[in-house]
Parts: sequence; C-alpha cells; structure tokens
Amino acid sequence: MFDFSRGRIPPGTLTAAAWPQLARSLARQFEQGVVGVTGTNGKHTTCRILAAILRQADARTLYPEDIAPSIDEVVSTLVRATDRRGKIHADYGVFGFETGMLGRAIRVCGPRTLVLNNLYDDELSQGVDTIALAGEWRNGFGAMTAGQNILVNADDPVLCGGFTRGVPPRLTYFGVEDERLKLADSSIPEVPCHRCGVPLTYRITCLAHLGDYACEGCGWERPLPTVYAIDVDLGSEESNFRLITPRGPLDVRFRLTGLHNVYNAAAAAASAITLGLSPVSIRKGLESVTSIGGRDERVVIHEREARLLTIKNRTSLHEALRTCLLDRRRGHYLFLLDEAVRDGRNGPWISDDDLDGMADRSRSVHVAGAGGAHLALMDEQMDAEEMAAAADVSDVFHDIMRRLTPGDRLWVLASEGAMYAVRQELKDMGII
Repeated sequence: MFDFSRGRIPPGTLTAAAWPQLARSLARQFEQGVVGVTGTNGKHTTCRILAAILRQADARTLYPEDIAPSIDEVVSTLVRATDRRGKIHADYGVFGFETGMLGRAIRVCGPRTLVLNNLYDDELSQGVDTIALAGEWRNGFGAMTAGQNILVNADDPVLCGGFTRGVPPRLTYFGVEDERLKLADSSIPEVPCHRCGVPLTYRITCLAHLGDYACEGCGWERPLPTVYAIDVDLGSEESNFRLITPRGPLDVRFRLTGLHNVYNAAAAAASAITLGLSPVSIRKGLESVTSIGGRDERVVIHEREARLLTIKNRTSLHEALRTCLLDRRRGHYLFLLDEAVRDGRNGPWISDDDLDGMADRSRSVHVAGAGGAHLALMDEQMDAEEMAAAADVSDVFHDIMRRLTPGDRLWVLASEGAMYAVRQELKDMGII
C-alpha cells in the first residue's frame, strides 16, 4: 500500500493542466482500473474501507490516504508513483473527488468504478443546489461506457433522481434497510421528486434526507439496492450489521461508529463486489478498519479519555450527536467551533436547537471558539468573551481535560480547523 504526504505538489497541477493526455495515460496504467468516490460526506472513509478490503485480497493498491480529494493532488500522486520508466505498478487506484470536480475527474481518470455516496445541500457553495449539481454530473456520466460502473446510494433521492433515463454505465445500488433506524417524524425532510416536482413521502428516514421514499405524484420510488445493510446495531464503541450481497450475507463487526459509516461500509462492499472480490476478503477488510485522526479517534491522557469527532456540516453534526448519546455513561461534551461554522447556506450550521437538552443528558457541556459565539449555551456554560477570543482552541481542550477525574470521558466535537489545531498540539506533545 502506497502512502504519500499531504503537501500540495506542483507537478500534478502542471500535468493536469498542460498535459491532460499524460494524466489520462497514467490513470490507465492500473491493471484493474481506478475507483473514484464522491459525495458531500464519506469520501475519505469509503476509500479507506475499500483499500482495506483490497489489502485483504492482496491487491496492489495506490491509495493516497492523506491527500485532499482534488484532481491536482490525485495527478501528483500518479506522477510520484511512477518508476524511472514512467510506469505505475499497481492493480487499483482508489481516489476521492470533490463533488464540484466530478466531470473533470471522469475525463482525466476514466474510473472503472464510480461511487456516489450522498449529496447534501448543507455544504454546497452559495448559489449551487443539489439538483443543479446532479444535472452537471449527468453530463459527465454520458462520457462513460457500458464497461464502466456507477454505484449509487439508493437511499438518496437526489442522487437517484439523476438516473431516470438511460445511462451507458452499469448501475448498482447500495443502501441500508432497517426500520429501527427511523428518525422522528419531525426530522422528515422535504425533497422534491426529480420527475414531477411533488414532495416525496418517506416510509423511513434514517439520516438527513436518506431513507425509503416514494412520489405520490408520478409513482417514482426508491430503487431496490443490490448490496445493503440490515439488522444494524449502532453503539458508542462499534457497530454490528448484516450485509446482504449477491454472493451471500456477511455478518460484520465494524469498529467504526455511526450510521454514516455503515453507509460507507455498504458503499465500499458494493464496490468490492463489482470488482469481483471474494466475500471473505470483504468481511475481513471491513472488520480490519479502525478509526483515524479526528474521526472518532480515541486519545487517553492521564487516565482521562477524549473521543475526537470532526464535524463539517449539519448532517455530520447530527450524526456525531447520535453516536455520542448512544454512550450509556453521562459524559462530558466540548464543542470547538471555528469561523467555518458560519458558512452554511442559511447562516451558521449549528444552532441552540441542535444542542437542546444536552445539559440534561450529560455531566457537562462546553462550547468554545469564535464559531460558537452565537450560541446561548456558551453564555450559560463558560465565559463567552474569553472562550470566543481564545487564540488556541487546543488550550481550551487541555484546560477541560485537566478538570476531569480519572476514568472520565470527554466527547470533543470540533469543526475541521479546530480539530486540526487540537491534533497538531497533541502530535507536538507526543500523545498521538
């Protein structure tokens, strides 16, 4: 398994811009092709799970875990992976791509398999909506051939609405089917049908707008998935589920928490099935995956545990909260929020309503960082001016950790910039 640094490498930028044909020729050198993953959430994790499955199958895999999901960085990785003769010696390339660059990724990398995880409107740029973006994607799909594969999250009507007419590549659907995951009726989103515009009705909603849906106007409904998870048992330490596949069921003990990661597992498993990998390799790969930096990472300092969860939009916030509240112990909570929190389509993507009742379900709740200055909870729990003006959120983290008693657990939900600062401090201290 190849591993590369996170630094931005100019050769990839130059190659993609000046010699696109060279970039395409490098991508074509993978003996079994490229797997591309896109979506609002879950790109890195789905790639990492699939790479673990490929590792169990003894496949040579180029998987750049620590790079951003951009064309320039992917091409830089391809350039660096070549030998002196310009050859790449790998069976598969596994790459994540940002949603806005999918068409270019298809042209440059020509993925044999393309995974569409989800499409939420809570992280798209101002003036761009999910329906318009899905329409742009369809133009890219038209350049694909019947020998390529598109894997689609069946539970996402925004994604599935883009495939109402003929598409050259072969389509495979994945998803989750478990009525126990049904959210309260108050959480049902309003999503228009792509065919007729009538709001969809939901039998089950389990994560944002993902679920079992249908249109009472034209009869369009959720497609049946080929690979899907059932009997999902979510916990604060791990998740257990049965994965239904065309090659038989797989009972999986999964060390990643949260329903979003069950979806990522289903996406990776569907990819592996499409690539012809064995059920044994798929199950072993799924069960070998562990959490990584800032993604439900466990850190122990002087017998006090911190669980680090990165939140980057409203959907990931709600899923992180669901995971935290599965813990039977009444824990401590710290929200570290930088200015990125204010960049939602309709203002800040965290509000007092999101944290309603947290104080009653925990031993303490703290909010720090300029991004959370609008929250009433900050005023109730801490000195608002001091915490909002804190130059280093890592200082806040360590201060609260010191207040805990041995055996306590602190759930840290931090925006990406704040999480980076905390983890960098922990690295400098030699803790992680």
